[in-house]
Amino acid sequence: MAIIVNADDFGMSKSVNDAIAEAFGSKLIDRTTLMVNMPYAEDAMEIARQNGFADKVGIHINLTSGKPVSPEIAGDRIMCGENGEFTANFARNIRTRFFLPKRTGNNVETEIRAQFDRYRKLGGTLWHVDSHHYVHTDPSIWRVLKKVLKDYPVTSVRLGRNMYRGGNPLMHLYKLILNSSIRRFCKGNPRYFGSAQDYREYITGSAEDFKKTETEIMVHPVYDDNGCLCDEYMDNHYKLERITGDEK
Repeated sequence: MAIIVNADDFGMSKSVNDAIAEAFGSKLIDRTTLMVNMPYAEDAMEIARQNGFADKVGIHINLTSGKPVSPEIAGDRIMCGENGEFTANFARNIRTRFFLPKRTGNNVETEIRAQFDRYRKLGGTLWHVDSHHYVHTDPSIWRVLKKVLKDYPVTSVRLGRNMYRGGNPLMHLYKLILNSSIRRFCKGNPRYFGSAQDYREYITGSAEDFKKTETEIMVHPVYDDNGCLCDEYMDNHYKLERITGDEK
């Protein structure tokens, strides 16, 4: 199986930057994605250049945390608070996850373009796209993102999480439709996406055709209270280990 391990949240903090750099140095990850609006984004790209993985840095669209790049969206109360920072409230509201008012949709488009432009200015070249809190998989954001993708040299977009069993049948149907739409934009996308924990649970007893296909695995390298390198997922810490596709 072809495994791509992506470390999210590059640029979020100095500690996360250091953890991702160590994960690259230990060959635990294959690439990372940058939060260009966060305070340590420039430091992150400098670390990537110094450690030889600048060409393995994609972009982590962020519409839920920190200050936006564009001024227009800072005054949009659906997306930002009085302090001009993202609130993530739109992602908690089922209505705005599916539909945004026209003005807000325009502001989101302007912000995504501004983040793409900043990514390019900081030296990004990989052009793999994913997002903080999976917001690009919400219908309202995906409709906007599809317009933006046509104007940038994007090579891959993270799929909706599909490496799990059970769950809501309607959600499974939506993921099938969404991922089909994503693949129309980026033909080389993997077939499966999920966390390291999803992978370990899903691969058990899976058919051989799954084990032969390409899979993206998301990790969040951090240091725990003891200074050990871990993968943080759903408020839990797991030992960060190399996933090769040879697991049984």
